[in-house]
Amino acid sequence: MDFDVEIVHSAAEVGQEQWDRLGAGHAFASYRWYRFGEAVMAGETPIYIILSHSGEAVARATFWLARREPLPVASKMLRCLAQTALRRWPPMLCRSPLANISGLILPGPPLRDAAFRTLIRVAQEQARRHRASFLAFDFLEHDQARWPAWPGGFTRIEVPDPGTRLCIAWTDFECYLQHLSAKTRKNYRRNCRQAHDLGIEVKERRATTDIDRALPLIRSVETKHNSAPNPWVHGMLAHAGMVDSVWLAAEIAGRLVGCELMLGDRDVWFVTALGRDYDTPLVYFLLGYADIERAIQEKVRVLRWGSGAYETKQRLGFELEPNNHMTFMPNSRGLRWLARRLSP
Repeated sequence: MDFDVEIVHSAAEVGQEQWDRLGAGHAFASYRWYRFGEAVMAGETPIYIILSHSGEAVARATFWLARREPLPVASKMLRCLAQTALRRWPPMLCRSPLANISGLILPGPPLRDAAFRTLIRVAQEQARRHRASFLAFDFLEHDQARWPAWPGGFTRIEVPDPGTRLCIAWTDFECYLQHLSAKTRKNYRRNCRQAHDLGIEVKERRATTDIDRALPLIRSVETKHNSAPNPWVHGMLAHAGMVDSVWLAAEIAGRLVGCELMLGDRDVWFVTALGRDYDTPLVYFLLGYADIERAIQEKVRVLRWGSGAYETKQRLGFELEPNNHMTFMPNSRGLRWLARRLSP
């Protein structure tokens, strides 16, 4: 089956109407979201492959040559060495920018398998052309990672520490609180009283006005968890007004002690840029409930919270996201040997 192939490096080259038509029904696939991602990740190289059949766009795979990808490496020395290698041989990753969502959009049968194979073939050509170390499809669901159409040479892995999500079914925040256990509701009210006594207030803003104050708190959380610094935080805060967003700031008498950025596309939102003053208690608690309340007010369908603190999140109604699968193909003999060792 033949497809017309178009390769572009900006959503603007396609145009909003055509881009959104193909991405309809997919979160973090809109023209608006990709223009935001391109602004935040300026300097990275996007590679968008679009397939058309009978004059209509039917499939899309969006890749990034991720030279500044944050790496889950504990050792700072090893992390520095790995990031040096990434700048020279970047991985080519299929994903929506910044959202931990796959960048793969396919038609249904009977076009799906043929379109998928064509996207893979073109992507492999682009990976070789750009000297990518890996061609990778991450944030796949279990069934997607096991499609029979995957060609030989791809390694499949399950990524630890999946994200979490809350499927919102409540009309207001009080209804949400009533679905929690009696013990959790009691803890919520007690902690709210204690936070009030400490003078902590959570304020909501549509624009981030205190980036310089927020960044040290955000880096403090990364250091606490020994995480690689997120290179996109400043850009996300600066450009948040390009998409649906809410800035949550926890303050004591005007002093910033915590923050979070809520970002959304269509009816799915996620929370990022968590910052905390660890000398101030209850900040994480207050911000967490504040963004749930805000999501309900915004009529969000799904609120995504990321990985970690699973027991706490489960008590609040969150479940694990099923998109923690990845397939990848290395572009060198040594990396192919390593991939075989990792293969289940």
